[in-house]
Amino acid sequence: MKFDYMVGAVIHDLKNQLQTLLACEQEALAHIPERYHAYLKPILQNTNRLQNDAIQMMTLFRMEKERDFPLDDAWPHDTALDAIESTQLQFPNIRFENDIDEAIQGFYSEDLIHMALVTLITNSAQAGSTRIRLSAAIDNDSLIFRVEDNGHGFDQSVLNGEQITTKNGGSGLGLYLVEEIARHHVFGDSHGRIRCGNLPKGGADVSIYLPHY
Repeated sequence: MKFDYMVGAVIHDLKNQLQTLLACEQEALAHIPERYHAYLKPILQNTNRLQNDAIQMMTLFRMEKERDFPLDDAWPHDTALDAIESTQLQFPNIRFENDIDEAIQGFYSEDLIHMALVTLITNSAQAGSTRIRLSAAIDNDSLIFRVEDNGHGFDQSVLNGEQITTKNGGSGLGLYLVEEIARHHVFGDSHGRIRCGNLPKGGADVSIYLPHY
């Protein structure tokens, strides 16, 4: 068996094991007295983070090994809802707003965009946000996902391209991954892209532009 396949299999197994562990922890939480919940919830939150990190690692591995991801009819409202549900346990103090019309439809890789939204939500949480709004719209030839928060926003050096992150201990991997996910959506000469900025009243504003088929 090729080494790449072995690595991929191990990453996939790790994701599944973490998913099983998370389910066991949630079942335990449902059966133990409420006075002990405060001890178990941090374990649940960290397991959830590890699961999302494992999915992120698997996504990066697949993007490096496979240039084509299956695109299909998908609904942005549902994709955003899944991303919120994947992060709510980890960030219970954040108020999420899924402000996407359920009628909007797109043609994209749901797995990749789910990962992009989870990554942006995680970035916002690490930046101190307590409110995150997800929206989507179709404008000309683009389907646009937008993630806004009330954190401290992007440092000007990041917006100027001089740095990829200013967070303590940050790697800048998050925005890089989101940008790569956008670029994997191609239609003719049109490639996906992202745009980063700050809101007038403070907070970060990231848009993912996907070719609209």
